[in-house]
Amino acid sequence: MSIFKPRRVSALPTTPTVSVVVPLYNHARYIEAALDSVLTQTSPADEIVLIDDGSSDSGFEIAQKILSKIPRAKAYRQENAGAHNTLNRAIGISRGEYVAVLNSDDVFAPTKLEHCRAILQECPGIGLIAGVPGIMDDNSVRQTEGVTVEWLARAARFVDETKLPQLALLNENFVATTSNMVFARDLWNLAGGFQPLRYCHDLDFLMFAFAHSSVFLDREHEHIVYRVHESNTIKEDLSKVRVEIAAVIAQALFASGPRLFSAGLGEKDLTAFREFLRNKQLTEMLCFFQTVLPTFATRAAFYEYAASARNANAFRAAVMS
Repeated sequence: MSIFKPRRVSALPTTPTVSVVVPLYNHARYIEAALDSVLTQTSPADEIVLIDDGSSDSGFEIAQKILSKIPRAKAYRQENAGAHNTLNRAIGISRGEYVAVLNSDDVFAPTKLEHCRAILQECPGIGLIAGVPGIMDDNSVRQTEGVTVEWLARAARFVDETKLPQLALLNENFVATTSNMVFARDLWNLAGGFQPLRYCHDLDFLMFAFAHSSVFLDREHEHIVYRVHESNTIKEDLSKVRVEIAAVIAQALFASGPRLFSAGLGEKDLTAFREFLRNKQLTEMLCFFQTVLPTFATRAAFYEYAASARNANAFRAAVMS
């Protein structure tokens, strides 16, 4: 991974094409702002693909009306299938060499795609790009304090102090959301798409990118504004979230091993890792998941096991003890 300040350059004909995919679910209140942030990019998307995942509100009609005027846009509707399935279907329909996800309650910063194209010109072949997330509330008011802002500041301190970006993301996922990701279609294909996780499919995909490709963290530019509101999926059930986090961390430790650390594998790496374990308070569950992980042929099979009803009570009790 490298971090640099991208040069502001005009897009060249050889710049990879970028598709924006928008999974929509019961966000009639937010979808107009989300789509407007795509349509007003300083460097336009090559394609927009929106899929409504069985919403019960008027969000799809609003989106359809907006996108009907855009030649490069497509809108679809389906029975409810869940976030990762909807994302995978939208990406499968799209044709860009790179994919930018925008969840229907977030917005892109105006220069997001411009910055990503500049990075791709400077460093061809990057697997995944993510930038700085801004925070807004339910009424689109920017937030400069509060729990989420403090969380991002805490995450930034960890990565600045340790200089271990992958471990820092496991400690606190400061990328925050799939809306902050632009990634190569080849990487998505290699990963087998987004995995069957309700809460942490974004973190799993990030970890796969670190293990199998290259990740560019642009910490100088805001790429998205993440909306914090009461219906954010991550707020549903803390014990279920923590089981998924433990499973993704176990998979990442298994797949990346010493690549999580510096080349020296020294005292600072151990200190950072011990702090990470103290922060997560998931050590027992991590040891168990790492022990059983080789039993499963695929990440999907392992994640299905971790989320299965058969062991749900035991796993949820373990992560909350």
